[in-house]
Parts: sequence; structure tokens; C-alpha cells
Amino acid sequence: MFGKSLTALLSYLRPRSELLIDITPGEPYRQESQTGLLKLTMTRFPLAALVLLFIGAPTLAQGTAYSFDNFDTRNGVRVYVEPPKPRSPSGRSRRPSKLETSKRTVASQNAEPMITLDDPARTLRPTVLVYDSLAASATNAGSPLRGYTTGSAQIDGYLIDSSARNEIDPLLLYSIMHQESSFKSHAISPKGARGLMQLMPGTAVRYGVTNIFDPRQNIEGGARYIRFLLDRFDGDVNLTLAGYNAGEGAVEKYGSRIPPYAETREYVRRISRRYALLRDPNAALYATRVSATQLAKLQGKQPTPLTIYERTILTVRLPDGRLQLTSQ
Repeated sequence: MFGKSLTALLSYLRPRSELLIDITPGEPYRQESQTGLLKLTMTRFPLAALVLLFIGAPTLAQGTAYSFDNFDTRNGVRVYVEPPKPRSPSGRSRRPSKLETSKRTVASQNAEPMITLDDPARTLRPTVLVYDSLAASATNAGSPLRGYTTGSAQIDGYLIDSSARNEIDPLLLYSIMHQESSFKSHAISPKGARGLMQLMPGTAVRYGVTNIFDPRQNIEGGARYIRFLLDRFDGDVNLTLAGYNAGEGAVEKYGSRIPPYAETREYVRRISRRYALLRDPNAALYATRVSATQLAKLQGKQPTPLTIYERTILTVRLPDGRLQLTSQ
């Protein structure tokens, strides 16, 4: 297209240039007309030069020196591949010495087997998670306390029997007992609560307990009171716990809600946390095993008062393999 435009422009200017050359002296009219034509040509020529310069700029730019581009190759990008090294002339290979052979044999025996897709069963080693035999046994899996113990098989039996008679989850009674007395039969609180589940003397009389320090009577009296609270508050565990701590009258006073007492709210939070931990199957898997010395030290610690926020409650595995709750 540029060539056609250039040809048309040259054909336009050529007659006028010839006319300017053929000026004959003595012919004023023709000379005058040629002078006017010359002025006209000189007026148009700068504009024509600018047009030529504008149209020819891309062509001039393309006419510069060309540099190599990766896309000029056949496959886009040229990748240099080192040519293979020439093989050495064939000859007799040197036999390995006895020392080299023995080193290779030892290395092959100590090397890890390679994983192959043909027969992965021969090279893959399954990862096996070995659980404690007691925790994984069918007896503990189906036991009411799920492998947990108060530290006394006799008290464990009383707890299970009372929970069955009163249709209460034994893990709930276990949680309450741990918070109330830390499984100590002769524990006495500053407010006068006594025994494993810390019965007040009035509550003990209410539920027919004649000897408040008798573990069987104490646990049975506490289980009956829990059953009464569950029925009164339509099975709401949180309200039942609040009633066990502050009395059912306090719960009803605040519209069947947890009373706004700091100790009662902390009490409900602690036992709810224990109850959830006992029902968590992972708690037994990750329980820390403690020695007899460590266990004695844990049991000798005083329980955290309800006026202080309890931060940690965890499951430990006793030296005999059973589980128990402990707080820190």
C-alpha cells in the first residue's frame, strides 16, 4: 500500500517539475504562469514531504538490524542439550577385587529396600499404632467407667451400682465425685460437706444416710439427690449441677437458670469439662503415664478452690494401666 501511495505522489509532481525546467526566455506569459506554478509547487512540497515521512516511519523502523528471538525457532524455545559422551573403545573389563565385592555386598544388605510399583507390598512397611493393652481391651471398652477408676475397686463398684439403680450415667457421678472430694472418703469442706460426694448433713438425713462417712451410703445418697434434680429440671445437666452446689431453691429463684454466683458458675464449668473429657475417646489415647511417686504427689495436692479459675484438667494413666482424672 505504501508503494502505491509513493508512485501516485511522484506522478503528481513529475509534470510540474518538467514544466519548471522548460522555461524559455522571452515568453513573459509562459514564464509568469510557470512562476506561479513554481510557487504553487513549493507551497505543496513541504506538506508532501511530511506525508512521506509519516508514512515511511514504520518501514524505516522495520529496516533496522534484527536480533534473534526465541520464537523464531521451530518449537518456540531453543534448549541446549549436551551431546552424549563418546564411549570408550570396548575392551576387557577389570574384575572387581575381593575387597570391592565385600563392600558392595555389605552396602546392599544395609540399604533400604526400594519402593516399586510392581509389588509394593514387598517394600512398604505398614504403620501400626499400638495402644495400651488394658485400654484397648474389650473389658474396658464396654465397662461403665470406660477404664477410669477412683483408685479403689470397691468405690468403683459402689459408684456403678448406685448409678444403675438411679439411672444416671456413672461418668457423671465420677465427675462430681472428683470435683467434690478428689476420691477421698473422709474429706470435709469448710462449709461442712462430707464424704466422697460431699453431702451436707441435712441432705444426708433427707436421703436416709445414717453414716455419712460410709462410702456406700454416701454415694447412694448423692446419686438419689442427682436423680431428684434431673427430674426437677427436665434432665438439664447444667441446672442439675447448679442445684447440687447451690440448692434447687437457688436455681428456681433465678427462673430455672444457673444462679449468678461465681462459685456455682465455676462449679458447673468444671464438672461439665470433666464429663466431656471422660466421654472423649482420644483422652485415653493421649493419657500421660505416671509413676507411683508421681501419682502420690498428684493425690497429695489440695484441690483448687472454686473461687479460683481452674485451668487444666487431664487424664493420666496409672502404673496398673487404668485411667484417672487429675487437675493442675
